[in-house]
Amino acid sequence: MMNFFRIFLPCVLLLLLASPPVDASSGEKAYRSAKEEYRQLLSSARKQLYRENWNRVIEAFLSVDENFPRSSKAPSALYLGGKACSGLYEVSRAQKDARRAIEIFDRIADRYPESSLADDALVLAAKIQENILKDPAEAYLRYRKAAEEFPSGDMNGSARKKRDELARFAPVRTAPAEKYLGRVEVSGIRYWSNPGYTRVVIDLTGPAEFESNSLGKAAEKGKPPRIYVDIRNAAPSGDLSEAFEVEGSLLKRIRTGRPANNDVRVVLDLNRFDDYKIFHLKDPHRIVLDVTGSAEMKAARSEIRSAPSGSIDRLLSNGREKPGKVGIPPSEGFSLRRIVVDAGHGGKDPGAVGPSGVLEKDVVLAMAKIVARRLEQDLGCEVILTRNSDVYLPLEERTAIANRFGADLFISIHANAAPNRSAFGVETFYLNFSKNEKAAAVAARENGTSLKEIGNLELILFDLMANSKINESSRLAAEIQKSLVNDLGRHYSNIRDLGVRQGPFYVLLGATMPSVLVETAFISNKREEARLIDKGFQEKTAESISRAVRRYADSLKMVASK
Repeated sequence: MMNFFRIFLPCVLLLLLASPPVDASSGEKAYRSAKEEYRQLLSSARKQLYRENWNRVIEAFLSVDENFPRSSKAPSALYLGGKACSGLYEVSRAQKDARRAIEIFDRIADRYPESSLADDALVLAAKIQENILKDPAEAYLRYRKAAEEFPSGDMNGSARKKRDELARFAPVRTAPAEKYLGRVEVSGIRYWSNPGYTRVVIDLTGPAEFESNSLGKAAEKGKPPRIYVDIRNAAPSGDLSEAFEVEGSLLKRIRTGRPANNDVRVVLDLNRFDDYKIFHLKDPHRIVLDVTGSAEMKAARSEIRSAPSGSIDRLLSNGREKPGKVGIPPSEGFSLRRIVVDAGHGGKDPGAVGPSGVLEKDVVLAMAKIVARRLEQDLGCEVILTRNSDVYLPLEERTAIANRFGADLFISIHANAAPNRSAFGVETFYLNFSKNEKAAAVAARENGTSLKEIGNLELILFDLMANSKINESSRLAAEIQKSLVNDLGRHYSNIRDLGVRQGPFYVLLGATMPSVLVETAFISNKREEARLIDKGFQEKTAESISRAVRRYADSLKMVASK
């Protein structure tokens, strides 16, 4: 028996040693699967428009490294994961995607320095730092590491050249504490909430990388479902509350904390939720979260829509100035019950300025008030003005008001402008992404961003649009455009039809109802500037918009009755 074990055990050990590790074949299989999914993504221009498709590929590559670190394919998986992040950046132009690519490339050099891809990854990370993030100091550090730690690598020559070229940017650190300098500050948190909808805005002092996650859509084990956002390399302002309660809504409480020394975490404790969207806006920088609960939203809309005008005040939040309201009379049958009319710009944001000094914010407020009155008279509906005086409202607050009050329509009133002072005409926009340069220029001006930023705007925001409302928004825009051109054309000369256009307007982003932006005339044109301040022109414009909304409502009634 002893002789048997002396022979048997060594044989078993030899077999085990000769067999490849379990994670070798599994890692190879996972790598091939991720690579195939990546190939399919790169072959489809449409798939590349959606962040979730890129993230699925990136996570598939990262999982190879996490689950099969001993696999020979782990470095290659990380390398392609970094390339996929770079590809996502080319679509989104979001710096967080570029930074994530750098993190993945850095991981290759740190975890797999023996890999032939290590120096390649460092050079790619350095190029992103240098050319995209415009940080030559960080680029220098990576070029130096590639040159000095990988002397036999195929990137050594180019890395040495770039190291020497950027040597003047070599960082000088006099104390460890310097690594905490340059943090973004979380300066405030704002919210608008009803039982079925919540918009939370996290105000920042600069751009920041962030990640979001959710825990439990329904309450489990006595803990509320929650959504949290981790803001990298950030610090809370001195007066930022650590927690505050939100009574009687989808949102229960907002908390802030420090999960890591350099991060700020914002946690939303909720009663329940079905979905959420998150995006970043600039000038000023802020992170916007839209949270919805389908059943709650349906019930809330029904309650809000049937609420008497006088009781709507209790739904207003944060002690901000109350939106202007027009009373709602009783109505029967199918109808538009509540419309939000938005006067563009306001307060510190004057909008465009005419040749004679007329301010867009003033004329559109006057026009919005008349539009509200005409809609109330003609349709018997309640109209809420996002502002009824010269106050500043962030763009994200305007749609939040419409969502919060369960509006059936959102109409934003503006005056157009162009460098060419002879430009004139009427055009109406709805939310979508267009490669039309003129539409992009209008969106850039109304968003308060540059034309380059509009060109680089995340196409991933497709995911944020209420796709089921795009067709309805297009129909509403067409009715308003046709009405303005035809009606104003009977009373004024040179009414040019510039058509219905699509545009990435921040003020329409996240609206849960059909929404449009109306450019009533060009304030930059001397003739149309004079019309915009004329009471008769304002009345005719409001009458045309009201008539268009009536036709839109009638068409909906026809559709609903079929």
